[in-house]
Parts: sequence; C-alpha cells; structure tokens
Amino acid sequence: MPPPALTPAPAPIPIPTPTPTGPLLAPPFANSIIPEKEVLVPVVYQDRRYKCKTTESNGNYSEFLRHDLNVSRLSEVEKYLWLAGQRRAARPLHRQVMVERTVIVTEQADLHLTWRGSRIYIKPLPRYLLNEEFWKQNLCGDVNLFESAKGFLLSYIWLVFNESDFQMAIDNQNHPRLLPAGITYEEWRSFILDFMAKNDFEHMTQINPRYRFGELRLNRLNSIYRVKYGREHFLRGYFYGYHEYGTFLEHNFAWIVTFFAYVAIVLTAMQVGLATNQLMGSTAFHRASYGFTVFSIVSPLAAIGFIGLLVFVTAADNVVKAARHDRDNGGGPKKLIASHDPGKVGPPKMETV
Repeated sequence: MPPPALTPAPAPIPIPTPTPTGPLLAPPFANSIIPEKEVLVPVVYQDRRYKCKTTESNGNYSEFLRHDLNVSRLSEVEKYLWLAGQRRAARPLHRQVMVERTVIVTEQADLHLTWRGSRIYIKPLPRYLLNEEFWKQNLCGDVNLFESAKGFLLSYIWLVFNESDFQMAIDNQNHPRLLPAGITYEEWRSFILDFMAKNDFEHMTQINPRYRFGELRLNRLNSIYRVKYGREHFLRGYFYGYHEYGTFLEHNFAWIVTFFAYVAIVLTAMQVGLATNQLMGSTAFHRASYGFTVFSIVSPLAAIGFIGLLVFVTAADNVVKAARHDRDNGGGPKKLIASHDPGKVGPPKMETV
C-alpha cells in the first residue's frame, strides 16, 4: 500500500511588528528661538463647554495640545472648504491692514484666519511651537498633533515675513501682540530660513488639510455647517458670535431695509407710470402694478413673522441648552445647612445637600 501523500505545511502566520513608541517625526526646524526654560504653557484652560481644566504638570501636555491646536471642525468639512476660501497662502498682516481689516485675537485654532466683514480672527503664536525640544517630547509622536502644529506654524510664516509685518505683530495698539515677547526680527528671519530649509513650500507635506487653505469666510462656513448638519447646527452654524439678539438681527437682516427701500421706489415708479398716457390704458401694466402692490403689503408681514419666529426659536433653543447644561453640571436647587457645635468657637459650618 503506497504511503499517503504528504500535504505541505501551512505558511506561518506573519506576526505584526510592534510599532515603535518613540518620536516618528522630526521637528520642522532645527534651531529654537525660544529656550526650553522660557516655554510657558497655561496652567488652566477652558474646553469647548467652558469647563476649566488643569494642564498636565508632568511635562506631557497631550490633552492640552489637542485642545489648543484643534481644527477638527474644519477637517470634518474639508471637501467643502473651497466654498469658504482658496487654496493659497493667507495675506500677510500689512495686506490685512490695506484691505481695512481689524485683527481680533482668538485662542481657538479653528477660528484662526477666519474672517467676517472687516474683522479677521487670528490666534497668537504659542511660545511652545518655537522650541525644538518641546516638539520632540510632545508633538512628534502624534501625527495629528504634529500636522496641526506644523500647519499653524506655516500660517505665521504667511502672516509675518516682512519687517513691517513683524512690527505689527509685536507692537500694535489695536490688538495684543501676536508673536512671543523677546524675539527680534533677525531671529524670526533666521527661523523662517530654517523652516524653509526643511520644508518644500510648493508641495508642503505633513500638515493638517485645513492649512492648505488661507483665509476662510465665516459666513460661508456657517452656511456649510447649516446645510451639512441640518437641525444640529441650523441656528448657530459654525460660529455664532452674537452676544444679544439685536446684534444677531442687525448682521443677518440688515438687507431687509435695502429690499423694502427698493420696493418703495418701484411702487412710486408704478404710480407715476399709471398717470402717463402710455401706460394708463395698458392692461398688463395694471396687472403688474396690482400684483406688486399686494406683494409689497404681504411681504413685510411675512418678514416680520419669520423674524419673530426665528427669534422665538433661538430663545427657546438657548433656554433648553442652558437647562441641559445646568442639569449636566449638577444644577438644581441646593439647600445650605448650618451645622454648629455649641462647644466650639467660631461661625457655623455650611454644608451643601
């Protein structure tokens, strides 16, 4: 009886090689212009819900950095950003002044280089981004953090490369300084050369997609968010930015005044037309005048009704969110109980129930 045929042994299952935990990337520059001992990170910061948090004190600032450099809201709508801005560098500071824009300082990275009307929002350059050792310890081991930090640093090379831009960034009575104190123009110029030596400006890699665009229109970002996310962001859009209803109405419905001024001009012109011999007997003109007259009566009522409904819905939404925030943060009626030992000297101790 012939021996049974030998079946080949199955190929060994490859064992994945563990990913190294050390830094995978290199800082985008070689020479620091902020010494390590002068790197200052806030000890307390506020998250998106305005809750105060303490920055890590052991030298690992990952949670704070994810908050401070967070542009995820823009990354989520990356494929629509072309509607809000162009794929090109932002204009330098002196050009912003030339187009009569006022710099508004913000600490939100996702508002950095967004603009509305005559305002442009700019986040000051943190000191820690100018220290090579800080990059190695806190940024180079996290790809998302690295790309956000590098893109943000690139945005400042767009904004500040002339000496006039530098002076505006460090000494301007209209806004706080944008660059850290203690830096000279010669140091900043050398830093830019250092950055350019390690990066290709024409084909910039390893940056967050948001920084492939320069300035972004806030009004269009609001529209993108309202269309993409519907009810969730319909009222507030991307950035609400209003502290009272009057400002909200002024910015969003000022065009109504112009519209009704135009309607008044058309009605006056129609009155004059009806008095002329050429149009007095025109049936078509009479019908048009009749229709437009009805429209001019109904449209203000419809506009007032719509604005009133919008204000009511906005107010109701604010109340609901305030109640939810209060509930989620342990709100509600509390009772203070005074406990006092007659044998002890001093005021009674107040306890919260």
